[in-house]
Amino acid sequence: MQFKKIISIALASVLVSCGGGQDEGEPGGALRTADPTLFRTLVPAPAAIPGKTQITLVSDVGDGIGQGKSHVYTQADAQIGVTVSGSRLSVSVRGDEYWSGDFALPESRRRFNFGGVRDVMRYPLHDAAAGGLQWSGEGRGCEALVGSFRINSSEFDGDRLLAIDMDFVQHCDGKPPALHGNIRWFAGDTTQPSGPARVPTDAWAPAPGAVPATGSFVYLESDEGDYIGAGGRYLHTLRDSPITVTESGGLIAVSVTGNHRWTGNFKAMDSLARMRRGLYAHLEGYPGIYNPTRGGIGWSGEGRGCAPTGWFIVDEVTYVDGQMATLDMRFEQRCNGGPWALRGRIRWSVNDGSAPPGPRRIPPLLWSMPADVPVPAGNYVYMRSHNPTFPGPAKAHMYASEMTVFTTTQNSLVVRVGGWEIVLMPMSSIDRLRQGYYPRLQLFPGNDPSEGGISVSGNGSGGCSSASWGWFAIDSIRFDAAGNVMAVDARFWQSCGGYLTPLWGAVHWTRPS
Repeated sequence: MQFKKIISIALASVLVSCGGGQDEGEPGGALRTADPTLFRTLVPAPAAIPGKTQITLVSDVGDGIGQGKSHVYTQADAQIGVTVSGSRLSVSVRGDEYWSGDFALPESRRRFNFGGVRDVMRYPLHDAAAGGLQWSGEGRGCEALVGSFRINSSEFDGDRLLAIDMDFVQHCDGKPPALHGNIRWFAGDTTQPSGPARVPTDAWAPAPGAVPATGSFVYLESDEGDYIGAGGRYLHTLRDSPITVTESGGLIAVSVTGNHRWTGNFKAMDSLARMRRGLYAHLEGYPGIYNPTRGGIGWSGEGRGCAPTGWFIVDEVTYVDGQMATLDMRFEQRCNGGPWALRGRIRWSVNDGSAPPGPRRIPPLLWSMPADVPVPAGNYVYMRSHNPTFPGPAKAHMYASEMTVFTTTQNSLVVRVGGWEIVLMPMSSIDRLRQGYYPRLQLFPGNDPSEGGISVSGNGSGGCSSASWGWFAIDSIRFDAAGNVMAVDARFWQSCGGYLTPLWGAVHWTRPS
């Protein structure tokens, strides 16, 4: 890379002195530097572009902060911030690495004009009369330090800093190896990161026939050994899974809440106000510590996440009135530096009205309450189980006491009677319960919303503590004009994970007049 050439020139450069004399414009404010090898010339004239911000770091072998490495940052590959507040100057770098620095003048000096400050302690625990500094990053900082810094030049408009060129050196914890730095910053530097790259012709794509020809979908293809996808292949469409795709400020967020649950984030470089077509490469985890001049990536789900690297390609994206209307994209992600990849393709349209189907026709042989069970007059809930915990060994219970029945904002039916709570939740594609059969249900909450859910708990049982599944059938249901349930006849069946015997039940209820 280009910065390696710059660093090699820097390390071969002559060593210069701090410039010792009186600080111009600050009477008595400068400190003399007798050691001519205190600061290195880190940015030779050919490498420093006039008017362009650049931060250079050179770390000696054995330096704990820089780890013996060298770096050069510009606004094309890092977000660089420099602010002045009184006698303190703060620097931030967000690129492939994250750094922060603070430089405090001696209390006798009022401005970051030409001059040197030598042999100071760690900011903010420094002697205010002497000044202080600190440079840290990547999770590393000095417990104690001795350092020096020198302002080579600066420009102000009143109290507003317009430009500065300064050097610093820092020794951690009394050790000889040092971190050397040069900061050249210009408020007028308008350099921006380049946008997305041209899409390579050999980039991964799903095999022919692996994805639908039309409609919105999320397709995932996981290598054996990939932690997130666990080596599987997954295809979700709006017919079987709620899929949410949004874009805001160059961030595409994807959510799948079907029989598998996934979350994806795809971040363009921060310089883009919204996503554009092209290749976004060399990405790290978003949200988290990512390079904002490149963007970020993160796909997780099923309770699994990692520190990812990867790329994504936006093949198509359109907007209507500033809102994303269509998207077609691909991505590849690898976890924690490993070789195994998770790859995926996402196609979505805001106009795709597909939705999971509603309830099915009730099967004629579906379980129903035995004919020999005495049926009380009025409302009742009947439950029967061979399971010791639901509600007793080979027991049947008939509850004809006062019960509470209502629907929730999620359109589920809740029945409470005799210390029990029964929750029957329809698929998310319908606006309220209706007559029909609701099969393949998972335990509510945590169920696949495209199918619905079920939960029967209470009376000391605590409900199912592991995977549960079941079904319910609405034989009839009636609502008033306000949407309140007025009458319902329903049947249900629930099996708790780990138990071979299920719980059956029936509900008959009419709102009292």
